[in-house]
Amino acid sequence: MLGNNLPQPSQVVSLYKSKNIGLMRLYSPDGGALNALRGSGIQVLLDVPNENLQNFASSPSAAANWVQTNVRTYSSAVKFRYIAVGNEVIPGNLAQYVLGAMKNIKNALGNDLGGQIKVSTSVSMAVIGVSYPPSHGAFSGNAMTYMGPIVQYLASTNAPLLVNVYPYFSYKGNPNSISLQYATFTSPSTVVQDGSLNYQNLFDAMVDSVYAALSQAGGANVPIVVSESGWPSDGGFAASVANAGTYNANLVKHVGKGTPRKPGPLETYVFAMFNENQKTGDPTEQHFGLFYPNQQPVYPKKIFVNVDAQTVGVCYGMLGDNLPQPSDVVNLYKSNNIGLMRLYSPDGGALNALRGSGIQVLLDVPNENLQNLASSPSAASDWVQTNVRAYSPDIKFRYIAVGNEVIPGNLAQYVLGAMKNIKNALGNDLGGQIKVSTSVSMGVIGVSYPPSHGAFSGNAMTYMGPIVQYLASTNAPLLVNVYPYFSYKGNPNSISLQYATFTSPSTVVQDGSLNYQNLFDAMVDSVYAALSQAGGANVPIVVSESGWPSDGGFAASVANAGTYNANLVKHVGKGTPRKPGPLETYVFAMFNENQKTGDPTEQHFGLFYPSQRPVYPVSF
Repeated sequence: MLGNNLPQPSQVVSLYKSKNIGLMRLYSPDGGALNALRGSGIQVLLDVPNENLQNFASSPSAAANWVQTNVRTYSSAVKFRYIAVGNEVIPGNLAQYVLGAMKNIKNALGNDLGGQIKVSTSVSMAVIGVSYPPSHGAFSGNAMTYMGPIVQYLASTNAPLLVNVYPYFSYKGNPNSISLQYATFTSPSTVVQDGSLNYQNLFDAMVDSVYAALSQAGGANVPIVVSESGWPSDGGFAASVANAGTYNANLVKHVGKGTPRKPGPLETYVFAMFNENQKTGDPTEQHFGLFYPNQQPVYPKKIFVNVDAQTVGVCYGMLGDNLPQPSDVVNLYKSNNIGLMRLYSPDGGALNALRGSGIQVLLDVPNENLQNLASSPSAASDWVQTNVRAYSPDIKFRYIAVGNEVIPGNLAQYVLGAMKNIKNALGNDLGGQIKVSTSVSMGVIGVSYPPSHGAFSGNAMTYMGPIVQYLASTNAPLLVNVYPYFSYKGNPNSISLQYATFTSPSTVVQDGSLNYQNLFDAMVDSVYAALSQAGGANVPIVVSESGWPSDGGFAASVANAGTYNANLVKHVGKGTPRKPGPLETYVFAMFNENQKTGDPTEQHFGLFYPSQRPVYPVSF
C-alpha cells in the first residue's frame, strides 16, 4: 500500500475477485482492507509489522491484544491463512525477537483459531549461506543462530516457512553466470544437474536450496510457501514490461508443478498487485506491480489462472463402449481448463491425442504388468521406451503410478520391485522430471481416528514401510485414492452427509489443535500421520482419485455428486489442517462408464455423460 494514488480497498478486493485471485498477502492489518475483505472468500496472509516484534516477544498481553484487534475482530468474515511474524528480519537486529513473538502470537490464537491459522515468519534468500548445488543448500552461520530454533518450532506446529524468492535479483547481481532464460523460466533445456534432479529454471533451484537447508536444520517436514516473487517492469537492469510479463506468466503456470525436489503445487504469492510510487530504495522497487494504480494491467499477458486449475486434475477412465474419441476428450479437458489427467493404461490413441496439448499426465502401470516388471529390468525398460519415451517431450508426464490399489493383496509383493525398475528405466534424463509412485486405497490404513493417530494396518505395513522409505529417498509423493462417499455409505449413522460433502457449518472433529470440518481432510491427514510413523514425514500426498456417484445406490444423486465435487475443487487449494497449501487432487472420473462392473454406482462417477454433456455444473 506504499502509494498515494492507489484504488480504494473495496475496488482492490473486486479486482482480485474479477481475476480469480483467491489469496492475498497484506503487509499490515489495515482496517480498510480487512473490512473490504469481509465475506469476499479471499484468504489472507497477514503480516505482523517488524516494528512490533520486540514488544510482542516480551509481552504476551500485547500479542493477545494484537490478535484480538486484527484477527478475532474479523475472523468470522475473513479467512486468515497465515500470520507472518516479521518480514526479512533474519539476519538482523530484530532477529532475536522473531521466535518469541511467533510463540506469543500462536498462543494468543488459542485452540479455536490456532488450528486454522498457521504462524510463521517471512525470510529472504539472504538466510541461505550455500545455495549451489541446490542439494547442498544450508543456512548461513549467522542466520542459523535464529533459524535453527524457528525451524524446530515450525516443525512442531506443522507450519510452513515463508520465503521471498527473487530470481530477478540473483540475475541482476550475476548476469555473466546466470542467463535471462534460466531466470525467466524460458530455458529450453536443463541448466543445472544436481544428482538425479534437473533444473531448467533458477526459481526451482533457489526454492530447493531452502528445502535442503530446512532438512539440515531438522525441518525436513517443514513445507515452503513462497511469500513473494516477481520481476520489475521498469527502473533498472533487465526491468522491462516484456521480461516482467514473461517471468510472472511463467511463474503462475509453473508453481502448480512444484520443484524437482518437491513435486506438487507450491503456494506462491506474486509481488505485487500495484506499482507503488512511495516505495524507496532502488528505482525498480516502484515497478513490481501487475497493475497500474488506475487498475490497468502493466502487461497484456494473461497471467491469472485459477489456482484450482493447477491443483485439480480429472481421471480419464475408458471402460465404456460409447465414449468420445480421445481427440474429443483432450479438447473437452482443454475447454474446461483441466490441466492434469490420470490415464489408467498407456492407451496409444489417448497418448497421441495428448501430444502438444499441454495437459500433464499421471500414467498408470496396469496391475497385470507388476510381476513381470518387478522381475525383469529389461521389461521395465521396454515399457518405459514404448509408453513414455516414445511420447516425450510432446507429453509432460508428471507421475507414473505403479499399480492401483493392490496393497494389501496378492500383487503387493511386486510393487516396490516394479517401482524401482521403472525408476531406473527412466534414467537421469527423465528420472528427475517424472516421479514414480503407487496408488493406494484407504484400505492400507488400519487406524484413521483421530487423524493424528493414523497408522498403516499391520498387513499393509509389510509392504508400505519399504515403499514409504523408497518414496522418501526419491522425493516422490504417495498417491492415495480418497473417497468420503464410501465411508459415509458404510456408516451413515455416525458420519453426517454434511461432514462428507464439505457442507458442515462448523468443526465436527477436534484433534488437538487441529479442527476438522470435513471428512476428506480427516482421511488425508490420517495418511499423513501414517506416513510420519513409517518414516515418511517428508513424503507428500497426491490424491489420485476422489469423487461421488450421481446414481445407482445409497446417497448417489446428481445433487450430492454436484455438491461434493464442486466443493472438492474449491477446497483442495487450501490443503488440510495438518498440511496447509494446495493439495494436488484428481477427480474421478471424466465420464460415466457403462462397462464398469461391481456396485451399480461404479457406472455413475462421471462429471460428463458420454455425449460430453455435463452431469452437473463443476467449474475448473
